[in-house]
Amino acid sequence: MPSFLGCAVAACVVMALASGASGVPEECLTIEEDTFGMHKDPSTGESYAVRSYTLVNRNNLQVKVIDYGATIVSVKTPDKNGKFADVVLGFDDVSGYERPDNPYFGATIGRVANRIENGTFQIGNQRYSVAKNVLGKHSLHGGERGFDKVMWTVEKGCNEVRMTYYSRDGESGFPGNVKTTVCFKLTNDNKLIINYQATADRCTPISLTNHAYFNLAGHNAGQEGLYQHLVLINADKYTDYNEDSVPTGEIKSVSGTEFDLRELQPLGAAIQRTFHSYGFDLNYVINSNEDKSNFHLKFTARVIDPVSGRYVDTFTDQPGVQFYTTNSLAPIPGKEGVLYDKHSAFCLETQKFPDALHHSNFPSIILNPHPDVYKHSTVYAFGVVNN
Repeated sequence: MPSFLGCAVAACVVMALASGASGVPEECLTIEEDTFGMHKDPSTGESYAVRSYTLVNRNNLQVKVIDYGATIVSVKTPDKNGKFADVVLGFDDVSGYERPDNPYFGATIGRVANRIENGTFQIGNQRYSVAKNVLGKHSLHGGERGFDKVMWTVEKGCNEVRMTYYSRDGESGFPGNVKTTVCFKLTNDNKLIINYQATADRCTPISLTNHAYFNLAGHNAGQEGLYQHLVLINADKYTDYNEDSVPTGEIKSVSGTEFDLRELQPLGAAIQRTFHSYGFDLNYVINSNEDKSNFHLKFTARVIDPVSGRYVDTFTDQPGVQFYTTNSLAPIPGKEGVLYDKHSAFCLETQKFPDALHHSNFPSIILNPHPDVYKHSTVYAFGVVNN
């Protein structure tokens, strides 16, 4: 197990996304605020009113987030005929998001997204243990009470909602006090921009993501709707994994494998080519060609629903993206009473590589104490194709 002596990591330079390239002030959006239920903190017994914040741009595209888990609960976007649909799986109120079987619908994930093998890691001479909440032996998505299960404080801006959470030293077993801010910004050209920042007072692992579940045919379209999608992942390689979905440390080529999604192709057929038609749950190593028209981030993926015409392009500055097709989703009632089931959505979770704490050849996820800052930017660009 590698130890991170001095926990030095390379600085990540991120283009600022808050203002237009021309320097002209951006048009303010409508941000609607409402109640979304009550949450009782299980550790303190204190109750909190959960609030929703709906950003609406000039095209009437809507993104709704809540301050419980800094969660995306809805994205309403038009099809080729101008008909709007909610394309994100989720629940009608906070009680659904509190369910123990909630598969992280739309949530901000931290402190560490994805898996930590055996729920242990070492920084310098100090070994740490965190909650083993998957298979009884590995840590997943920050443990039993990650960033998805806490209340965040909110500040509304001109066209964005900023959420902040202070994670105490020792929380879920992780070292250091950490301040994390997630900014959800909606533009008038239909881009949802998510910017993450974190600072710490001790060396600690940080790797954040958002776990939105998309179905561009509509959140209620199920497997039939998902299988008609087309998908392209801009990645020549992936991180190999073992039977527990934990990386082995080996980085392999997608060439000649069922994981090769470099050409736009039907998602249903691609799923059927996987082992026992299980589906995708894989960290792709994003090709490093930046897209200058999208804040110098890397083009990551394109997914299209050819029936509705809706598409989403993903861009990020992160090295990896977890492409997941809800293979292990047990039936769960969601919005409007819809029963969500296996292969009813896809996730594009931009991230550092899973289990990076145990593989020195992976980009480090160790954050040095302040003034070092963890930064991460992701763009989901929504649109319509007419052909």
